[in-house]
Amino acid sequence: MQNAWPTNETSLYNDIITAFENTSTDDNVTLPDPIEDKAIQAAFCTAYTIIFVVGIFGNALVCYAVIRNRAMQTVTNLFITNLALSDILLCVFAVPFTPLYTFLGRWVFGGLLCHIMPYAQGCSVYISTLTLTSIAIDRFFVIIYPFKPRMKIKTCIGLIIFIWVFALFVTFPYGYYMTLQDVYCAEKWPSDQFRKAFGAVTTIMQFVFPFIVMAFCYTCVSIKLNDRLKSRPGSKNSKKEDAERERKRRTNRMLIAMVAIFGLSWLPLNLINISSDFYSLAEDWRYYMVLFFIAHFIAMSSTCYNPFLYAWLNENFRKEFKQILPCLGAFVAKKSKRNFNQSERTGMYRSEKTCNGNDTIQESLLTSVTKPTVKYNIEYNDKLKVYEDDVENINLWFHRIRSQSYQHFNYVVL
Repeated sequence: MQNAWPTNETSLYNDIITAFENTSTDDNVTLPDPIEDKAIQAAFCTAYTIIFVVGIFGNALVCYAVIRNRAMQTVTNLFITNLALSDILLCVFAVPFTPLYTFLGRWVFGGLLCHIMPYAQGCSVYISTLTLTSIAIDRFFVIIYPFKPRMKIKTCIGLIIFIWVFALFVTFPYGYYMTLQDVYCAEKWPSDQFRKAFGAVTTIMQFVFPFIVMAFCYTCVSIKLNDRLKSRPGSKNSKKEDAERERKRRTNRMLIAMVAIFGLSWLPLNLINISSDFYSLAEDWRYYMVLFFIAHFIAMSSTCYNPFLYAWLNENFRKEFKQILPCLGAFVAKKSKRNFNQSERTGMYRSEKTCNGNDTIQESLLTSVTKPTVKYNIEYNDKLKVYEDDVENINLWFHRIRSQSYQHFNYVVL
């Protein structure tokens, strides 16, 4: 494993050595490596700076929104918070140090950090991808088996702890076999076969397996939601039907975006990892380092997409952000206006702000037909029916359960 650090747990650092040797020690005159061009370095530094600022700010905002409001500490939101924490680690340990080391041409951070930095990079990628996989599996069970009990908070916390311990364990060889050689932080594996095997296994566990699981889960969820919509009896209100179809289309687009962004973000870097692990001549290509940094930049940009996909498109998160950042109030109000009008047709939408050390928003839907307030769980015909649409993360989902006497509403928010 010689090249791209996080995804393959492999090191960029041996590639740097190779690149400098190829451009400075050959007997014949060789063309300079394009990565040494100051304009290219400035462009990459600017791009990485944007990722660092946006990634840290967006993910820190997600964490704060969940920590400040106990009502936000649901199973899904805890997974999203864990994803945000791993992305913060990725921004801190990978985004600045990888290009900085390359452009300096030497390791200036000491022997201890030579072990810690690559180790932390690999762990953060494992935590991020496994958390995304856990979110997909949780949503799969919520939608495919809606009447089975949901994962409990304690179980979710235990799974998050397991993800961290697992990441620390499987990444340990990578940190252990990093050594400071002269002014370079490089890998020193017991054998070439061990390096290749470790790289292949890590690629499968960090990218191939999560991608397959996410694609399978979200495909099943999309099919289930389509079937659920088709199975509903026709309504005379064409506007409601059109609104329902539009929600379904938005949900499907979001599911596709989740899988596509994960795949497109990490596929280029993984292809470079595999090619350098099993085809060493790839590193001798003049444009290898430029290609690596393009792929690396695309992978690191996922730290900016995740807060948007998994948090900002969630109605509850947007309301928390509105409290944290008042300047976003006008923008959030436009996004929420449509939801407000839709809920007004069914009943009366009420928002209350309570100040008990932190600002929270509590909502209740009061039906115009019956007096009882909507609850998250409704015991109906001696059965507890919890009908949760845990996928959309865009709008509140309202579903009707018909009975012979009257109509109940079950309202569940991610």
